[in-house]
Amino acid sequence: MKRTMLFAATAATALLLTACGDDADGVGGSFEALDDGAVTETPEVLVDLTGELVDPEGSVLGTATFTSTTTGTEIEVEASGLTPGDHDMLLVSEGGCTEGAVDSAPVADLPALPVTEQEVGRLDTLAGEFDLDLLADEDGTSLIVLPLDDEVLAEGAAWSACASIEG
Repeated sequence: MKRTMLFAATAATALLLTACGDDADGVGGSFEALDDGAVTETPEVLVDLTGELVDPEGSVLGTATFTSTTTGTEIEVEASGLTPGDHDMLLVSEGGCTEGAVDSAPVADLPALPVTEQEVGRLDTLAGEFDLDLLADEDGTSLIVLPLDDEVLAEGAAWSACASIEG
């Protein structure tokens, strides 16, 4: 009985304090959002490039998306069918996912792609700013997923997966 009365008294006091607030001070009644309700957390998308992630035989394993925003370049990689483990990735200056692309000039350092025991990999990271228009120039660019140290690849293959980014 005492707990019920204490709860009722506490609830009544809270309601009274809320109702007594001065709307001009923003205490009590309604309140206004800062910046007139403008949302500043979501970056504006400036450029968006996507390439299919394929294995050396040409089977589609997923996608690699590059999004230039006002806060940097977002890179999202989704793949399935890869060997479980952390796969190093390269972004290189030769498009077309040729065998020689692995040896071409690097464009950006990328974190490793974590692949689960279910052979699913997903990475969503914000990289430093770089010009996505250059990634899609006439030479193109390749995002290469490298094999693990003990991974067996198809004969002559230099990478586990690759996405060609071309204009």
